[in-house]
Amino acid sequence: MTPDEIRDRLASIIVERLNSGVSVDEVGWNSTLRDDLGIDSLGSAELLFEIEEAFGAQIGPLDARSLVTVRDAVDAISRSLQSGASAYSAA
Repeated sequence: MTPDEIRDRLASIIVERLNSGVSVDEVGWNSTLRDDLGIDSLGSAELLFEIEEAFGAQIGPLDARSLVTVRDAVDAISRSLQSGASAYSAA
């Protein structure tokens, strides 16, 4: 999955499932989750759950605390997917 595909899917999750009050077009790479997209601490927990469900990604506590922008979230998802793929190929 490419970073653009991850961002598009993440934007849909933010808009449709978190009721953030923004449109998909407003979810840019540098949009901040809190200030630009209105995701509070409860919304952040919900977003992590939705990411794990939608992508099969595991975002660790250190990564979760560093998610400030959409780009940060996409990078964390990409890392998780890559580590999961390498774990499967090593087995």
